Order: sequence, then C-alpha cells, then structure tokens
Amino acid sequence: MESLTIRSVSKADYSWKLEKFSLEIFAAPKPFVGQDRDINIRAIKSWLRLKPKPEITLLGDEIGYEEICRELGLRQEKRLDRNFMGVPLFNSMVDRANRSEATVTVIINGDIMLFDDFIQTIKKMMLNFRHWFIIGARWDIDGLPEGLHEKHPQYSRLVREHVLSHGRLHTYGGMDVWAWNTNGPPLFDGVMPHFVFGRGKYDNWLTHETIQAGRREVIDISETSLMVHIKHDYHLVSAVRQTSSETVQEEMSDSRKKPMGAFWSEGKRQKWELFLNIYLALSTGSYVNQVGTVIFAPWKTSLCLEPSGMCLLRRRRPGVCPCEQSSFVPATQTDPIVKNGSRVIQCGRISVETKESFEIPVLPKPNQPVIFGLPLLLEHLLERVAINNTVILVAMNYGYRSFLMNFVCNLRQLNLFPGNLIVAALDEDMYRFAFTRGLPVYFENTVYSKEDATSVVAASYGSDSFKKLTKMKSRVVLRILKLGYDVIWTDCDIVWFRNPIPYLQSQDADLIIQSNAPDNENSNDRRRINSGFYLARSNPHTIEAFEDVIQFAAKSRMTEQPCFYDLWCGKEGENAQGKERCIYKGKFHVLLLDRKLFPNGITEGIWDSPAGRIQELFPHLYILHNNWVKGNEGKMERYYRHGYIFYDNHTELCSYPQ
Repeated sequence: MESLTIRSVSKADYSWKLEKFSLEIFAAPKPFVGQDRDINIRAIKSWLRLKPKPEITLLGDEIGYEEICRELGLRQEKRLDRNFMGVPLFNSMVDRANRSEATVTVIINGDIMLFDDFIQTIKKMMLNFRHWFIIGARWDIDGLPEGLHEKHPQYSRLVREHVLSHGRLHTYGGMDVWAWNTNGPPLFDGVMPHFVFGRGKYDNWLTHETIQAGRREVIDISETSLMVHIKHDYHLVSAVRQTSSETVQEEMSDSRKKPMGAFWSEGKRQKWELFLNIYLALSTGSYVNQVGTVIFAPWKTSLCLEPSGMCLLRRRRPGVCPCEQSSFVPATQTDPIVKNGSRVIQCGRISVETKESFEIPVLPKPNQPVIFGLPLLLEHLLERVAINNTVILVAMNYGYRSFLMNFVCNLRQLNLFPGNLIVAALDEDMYRFAFTRGLPVYFENTVYSKEDATSVVAASYGSDSFKKLTKMKSRVVLRILKLGYDVIWTDCDIVWFRNPIPYLQSQDADLIIQSNAPDNENSNDRRRINSGFYLARSNPHTIEAFEDVIQFAAKSRMTEQPCFYDLWCGKEGENAQGKERCIYKGKFHVLLLDRKLFPNGITEGIWDSPAGRIQELFPHLYILHNNWVKGNEGKMERYYRHGYIFYDNHTELCSYPQ
C-alpha cells in the first residue's frame, strides 16, 4: 500500500538485551465468578504457556484473586487505586507496571489469550529499537472448537487455525495489550487522568500521548501477534436510572444481542464511567477524538518472507487509511462496505465526541430523568456505599482538596476504600475534582444560602468564612441522619491507623465523639468536645439534638466546635456526667472517646515523638488528630516529619508502603 514503506530501523546491536529478557504481565480480570471465571482462567493459562514463562501479577482484590494466585502461582498486588465502585484506575495500573523489575512489562485485559508469536514480536522490538511501546488489536471469536481441551498436544495450533478461519480482527479503535521496555524514558508527558479501567478511551489517549511525546518507537503488532478474545457480555458496565418512585438498574442484559461496536457507541451519556473517560480523554493532553488508534502507530509489523517471518514497516502517513488492515488479514470488524448503495466506501464507524458535548453535570437538569452518576447524588451514593447502614462522611471545599486526597489514600492503605466513604462537595470545583478522581462525591447545595456560596469557596482557616464553613458540617450530617443512616464524621486532618468503626459501634451512646482536652483535664471538661471525629446514630434523640445545635450555632460568632459543648454539655458543664459523658435534655447521650485510643493533637505529646516513630511508640492508636497546631503549614510539617503523606501530588496517585 502507498501509505507503507520498509525502512531500516537501527544499526545498533541490541542482541545483548535478549540475554536479560524477562517479562511481567499485569492484569485486572473480572471477578472469578460464573462464565467470567472460565474466561479468565483460560486466558491466564495461555500466558503461563509462553516461553520464557512470565511473572503474572493480578492487580486489585476481586473475588477469586487470592484463590487463583495460590492455585496457579501468580502474584497479587492489592496496592492499587480504585474508584468508589471498586474498579481499578488505569493510571495506577500503568504506574505499577512501570515499576516492574522485569525488562519488559505488559498490561493486558484479563480475557485475552496470548501465543508464542507475542514473545517473538517482543524480541523483534528488542533487537531493533532502544526504547519502544507496542500496541495491538485483538481477534474476536464466538467460541473455541467444540471439544478441544487445553491438554491437547496441538492445542495452540488448533486454536490459531480456528481463529484465523472463523474470527475477525477487532476494530482499529480498541486495544487490549500494551507492552514496553521498563528501563526507558517516560511514556508520555504530564500526568495521566484517572481513567476507569475497562471503560474505554484510555487506550487511545495513552497511545496518542506516547506517540506525541516522541521518546519511544510505537509499533502496531495486530497482524503478527494473535491476541484472542472470546465473545462475552458487558454486564459489569451498567446504567442506573433514577425515577420518581424507584431506582432502576439496567444491567446490560441485552448486550449479547448487539454488535460490539454498537455497545460502546450507543448511550455513552447513559453510562457514567464511559462518559467520564471520554471527558478525561478530551480534556487532558493533546488527544482529540479518533486519534490514538492502532493505525496511528508510526510502525507496524507484518508477516513476510524474512527468516523471522516478520517485517517492520514504517507508515508514511499514520492513520490516513482506516481500511489499511483489511487486505492483510482474513477478516476485520472494519472491512470496507459501500454506504447505502452509493459510491462511498466506509471502514468502521467514526466516533463524534467533542469536548463541548461532555461537560460534567453537577446538579440534575430540571424535568429530566436522572441517570446514576450524571450527576452523583446523595441518595444514590447512600444506597451504593453504606455498610451496615453507616457511612463515613467528609465535607470539603476545593481549597482543601489535598487534605481530602491524603485522607482517601490513608483509607486505601487500610483497605477501607472502596468502602462507605461519602464526600460532600461544598462548591462545584470540589465536586468536579473529586468526580474525576473516582470518589463518591455529591454537590451539597442545600445547607447554605446563595449569599454564602462564594464565602464557602474562599474560606481560609480562622476567617469568618471558615467559621461559617464549620457550621455547615452538622447540617450535612443532619441531612443524612434524617435519611436513616448513621454517620461517622471525620475531618481530613486525622490520620487513621486501623479501622475504628467496630469500636465506635460497640459504644453505648447516641453520639460517640472525640475529646479535645489536654492530658491534665477530664475528657468532658468545659468546651473540650472535638467536633472533628464522631459517630452519630440516626434516631429521634440525635436528630433533635443536631437540629438544636444548628440553631444554636447560627446565633453564635464562634465556630461549630464550642457550640457542641455549650448546648449539649452546658456552658459551665452542667449536663456533664462523670468524666467522659454528657446528657442533653435527659435523653441524648454523649460519650467522649478515650484519648489514649483516639488522641487529639496535644495528647501525650504524641506529635512530638521522634520522627517516624509514632506507631512504634503508640501501637494502640486508632486515629490521631492533627490539631492543636497553627495553620495548614504546621499540619503539613507534622505529616512530612512522621511520614503521613499518603498522596503524591506529582503523580496524583496514592503512595503505598513496600
């Protein structure tokens, strides 16, 4: 074809690389349940048959991962960023693959079978290029030959023959395999967005941005490496619609009846994770719609009569011919067709997404059905994430986003996220920030007036706006209490060391709350309630007490915290009971937590411990509040000194202990 030319690739001798060749494959398969289990295992066993045998690492903690890893001798990596639905984030997967100790790293979809030609293709790249990045489209097949067992001595050959006779090369728009040498330069410039794995667009974005960065040779290996995908449905990608009377979840049960291209092209505004990935791709980097497919790779491999059976071809005009693959393989999903009896020849369908068409909605549009996730709403999140009728709640404005992400990463380290966290965004920027990072966020606009909205965005520590902001927290809590859920409120300047929820739920009180008292005072001494950490139980007594404290705080010039004490324990402590309790109106029971387990920022001088030794010296802690220090600068100094920075601002990923 005119768009291809054979070109000498390199005169350097890279043969020494083959002596050190090692391979690690990373995958995040669907849960090992039902049909998916069989598909996953079949794919993994095909990887294990490769020579040399690769190291295989499953990313995440889905059902069946531990069992399969034990059975087949695989590794499992749980230290991975996932969205609130438990789906891995692709940027975290790429980051982990980049840190492989193997000389070649691979990310592959968990249902793709590989064969020895994949290894031969990799070796071809190693011999010809110093730094490279390969991509490939898969072959789709309805099923394998009936009765063919993987123990058959000619299993691989028979599968290949069957696929080449009855399968079709997938549309050039999608990719299922990425591989690159690990000792090379960064793949792309900037920071990868938080794409949801398995929901499209990240493959095109990554390919395009790697090509644009220009630091690696990018090669399309679709024609020389048989990557086999056996047909299945897409039941894990669902659309949820909220009606006036009920929530209707539409699992894509009819996806088997639709052409694969139709599944991904229809209703992208009905599936929030697909919508989000399109938005992220179009709003980050230089990617524009319809670039970054395999035909945009500057290089491709093709079968030929060379001794290796494989030629490297240089595309003079990458991407110019959508029909390019059709003449090199038996069948493709994008074979040329004459459109509507006209003279127009079409190869596949062209997506028409534009950035303007995929703006993130913050609030539902009037008189229109609400689709789950577009936008995320409090009621939807409560149904999805509550555990034992309890949620962990934080409320933040955009100015405190770094504290939010550090706290989320703290929960990820403890395996408490994904979990029952909900983020109440107090401004639209905070909502968009959290939404694009896979967090369970909703825009809370019911707890303040329009004139307060600007002050919420601009609130800085200690200002009058900040005082207003603190008084909104209890209003958010009250809203959820009235919906029938218990609330664990936590400020984001609190370090969690272990799961405190079972302990909190075991305590006998309506409100179990942290004490802000120094060591020489009782927990319930005057104004020593700390409103930054508590469990509030949803019952009539608690709801009434929160309604009262909101009215009380609205008339006060103080922040919310002293108002809690003055109302519930009495300004002079007249409602205090013993050393750790207060009773309001004779029926609302407040218990202040043990400071040795739930210390504030001055307790026992914990923050003054030698750098990095807090957990060694105080192994019993559940949490540690980073208060009793001036300003955010003081908080951050403590975090850095003791190693409690869990979020990498450069990569926008969580940092995990080795």
